Amino acid sequence: MHAHPLLPPKGDSPVLQQFLRDFRIDAGRPPEQLLLASAQAFAELPYENLTKIIKDAETGTVEAARRTPAEVLADHSAFGAGGTCFALTSALLHLVRALGFPAEPILADRRYGVDTHSALLVWIDGQPHLLDPGYLIVQPLALPRDGELRIATTFNEVILTARDGGAKIDLATVQASKTTPRLTFKTNPVDAGEFLRAWDTSFDFDMMAYPVLSRIVDGKQLYFQKRHLMVRASDETTRHEVAPDELVTELARRFGIAPALVAKALAVLKKKGAPRDIDA
Repeated sequence: MHAHPLLPPKGDSPVLQQFLRDFRIDAGRPPEQLLLASAQAFAELPYENLTKIIKDAETGTVEAARRTPAEVLADHSAFGAGGTCFALTSALLHLVRALGFPAEPILADRRYGVDTHSALLVWIDGQPHLLDPGYLIVQPLALPRDGELRIATTFNEVILTARDGGAKIDLATVQASKTTPRLTFKTNPVDAGEFLRAWDTSFDFDMMAYPVLSRIVDGKQLYFQKRHLMVRASDETTRHEVAPDELVTELARRFGIAPALVAKALAVLKKKGAPRDIDA
């Protein structure tokens, strides 16, 4: 049996205590301030599939390849790593629950598939609030039942539009006056079985064949896929290709991840027959 990544924390969670120490968060803050500070700090973890690629190759089964909250945070401390949305949601869910807030995972649909993204709801004063650090929704937002909410970030604007009485919420981003639909949250919480099913399916996504990373640095979003790096700022977006022999050093430098971990993931991809243009 493998450790269940969605198990509720027991008592004084050592994972939470280490997280608060690593990010120098004062545990004596009032509960809602502590929740906000923790969500903002958690958003510093990069989105990256390198750790997922490595563990999938090392374990051989998706059940064993799921990274637990303790692993996600330990890998960040040791290597600057983060995770993909399911591992990150699982880790944040653990932290929020350990802070004493009721919280549950939700799933979202993207253009290429159903249940291909995840986030979480946290209940504050009996009302469900959305958290999704991947889209910089780090201040818990009361779920809208109708209409539109706009959230300004340092590099874009996020638009949330409620449908079906709030049962679904469309998320779009605005960059340089261009609006791009991204996903649709389904706000009915899912149980562990549904969440793990969606997580396990994600190991078959196309993105398991190439590196994908995203991080916010100095108010700009860095996004890397295959060999292409995109830098989004509030007023412009720049793109360039990274040469194969520069992948390890460039990804390590840009995303703050240990070069050895980057090299290990690229070696796994090369062994699996990844496209030649991402060979290291």
